Amino acid sequence: MTQFPDTNALAAEPLEADLLELMPENGPSETEIYRKVRDAIDSGRFEPGDRLPPERDLAVRFGTSRNLIRRAVQRLERERRVIRHVGRGTFVAERTGPLAEAAPPITPRVSPVDVLEARMVIEPGFADLIVARATEDDFVRLELRLQDLEQAPTQQEFREAGYAFHMELARVTRNPLLIRIFELIIEARAAAGWGRLRSLNDTPEARKSQAESNRRILTALRDRDSETARRLLRAHFGRMVAGLAFQPED
Repeated sequence: MTQFPDTNALAAEPLEADLLELMPENGPSETEIYRKVRDAIDSGRFEPGDRLPPERDLAVRFGTSRNLIRRAVQRLERERRVIRHVGRGTFVAERTGPLAEAAPPITPRVSPVDVLEARMVIEPGFADLIVARATEDDFVRLELRLQDLEQAPTQQEFREAGYAFHMELARVTRNPLLIRIFELIIEARAAAGWGRLRSLNDTPEARKSQAESNRRILTALRDRDSETARRLLRAHFGRMVAGLAFQPED
């Protein structure tokens, strides 16, 4: 098995002392709120042009203060993921992320098949790094994300859970460039109109089959079998590409 040097994951950002007094006991941190809203944007739940819920509604939803919500949203604004309009609210930007100005624009001609083909090329390469670097804590997080996928009651929640599981796979590589590349792919997914593909994962049987496919991938990674994990990842996306290739566009 190829050996890769281990690297340390970035530590979570500490909360400032004054924020601790504003949070309920065991409430979410600013970083956790930021990541949750960011993931909702990147997964396509909030699409470009959508208005985010008001800060007061988010504060109630997260069980925390409006000040903490405001700080998390400001981080999204600095990354150009959202745009604030005084008196109107906060809206999802057309192009998101810190590389928005440097990266070429994602055109409407990018299709869901294009996105899946990119993932089929890139994600199997995660396997060697995950096998070499994953800790038991990493596998605990992956297991929780996979359980969310297996237990998702609706198609939308299933899609979000699937994104979260594969985003966690990217993070376990400990490679910030690969993580950012994966985020860009997910941003392209939203721009490609993924949310309009109602026939994808539209039955309990289809969702169960995909969840089982991801379960086999995680098992191979836990067994430190990178070759099998690569093969399973390629097959996983290959089946999804085949399922989308002949769907008519809206």
